[in-house]
Amino acid sequence: MKNLRQTTGTLGIGIALFVIALSADGQTNQGSAGKSSTKAAAVRVNVTGTWASNLAGGPDLKLFQEGERVWGKDHLDEGGVRGSWIDGRLMLVYTESVIDQANPGCGSRTALVLTSKGTATRLQGTGFEIGSDRTSEKVLTRNTPDPGSDFAYPYGQELTRCGQLFTWELAFESDSDKLKGADWPVLSAVADLLKTNAGTKIKIAGHTDSTGSAAHNQDLSLRRAEAVKRVLIAKYSADGARIATKGWGDEQPLVSNDTEEGRALNRRVEILIAH
Repeated sequence: MKNLRQTTGTLGIGIALFVIALSADGQTNQGSAGKSSTKAAAVRVNVTGTWASNLAGGPDLKLFQEGERVWGKDHLDEGGVRGSWIDGRLMLVYTESVIDQANPGCGSRTALVLTSKGTATRLQGTGFEIGSDRTSEKVLTRNTPDPGSDFAYPYGQELTRCGQLFTWELAFESDSDKLKGADWPVLSAVADLLKTNAGTKIKIAGHTDSTGSAAHNQDLSLRRAEAVKRVLIAKYSADGARIATKGWGDEQPLVSNDTEEGRALNRRVEILIAH
């Protein structure tokens, strides 16, 4: 197995945990070779509301959902959480301090692999530590379906503070570079960041799991990175001259590829500040 990569931010280095909730069919977004599998346990639910958690420090999470996209913050207005349902999995990343205005920074990134069995009251599963092989049981319990006043997630601020965005908000057709959906707030925010900061350059990096051949994975990951660049330019009027792309294939896994949940995490596009 390849060495796991430590996630590094611009203003801080954090351990990342990621939240995945499984749906009733448990179908993967896509394997590197387009294969999927089936689990008959959990279902997709609307997670809008306030959730108690057993994350470090026990923060309550205020979650909002629109279509497949999920975003929110902790009850201290310090940590941000965001992600999306992708073919039955809710993939989130929680980053401490990323929305904190008093003490701005990019703290540890925390997580879960959660399942729901049809009720939007309890999510439970396994947490991943990015950069290590440690896992732990994680639980979210819904306190109320009302998360409070609306909250616009600061994607650009996270990119600036952390130097990196994991964009599970971007889902692709199986074994394809075709993006699902018609509008992507995370890409709109990245384009706005480029427009307001003329000296900023970014790199879009595509990654796959270890399913399939190395050559296929590298090609697929590059095509997906280039697809995201095209959307930034064509839909959001970003300056393409300041956007580089890279396809890593399966060379940089975040976690072990030994489980389906790990492989789902490893299939991703990252947006990074280029130096």
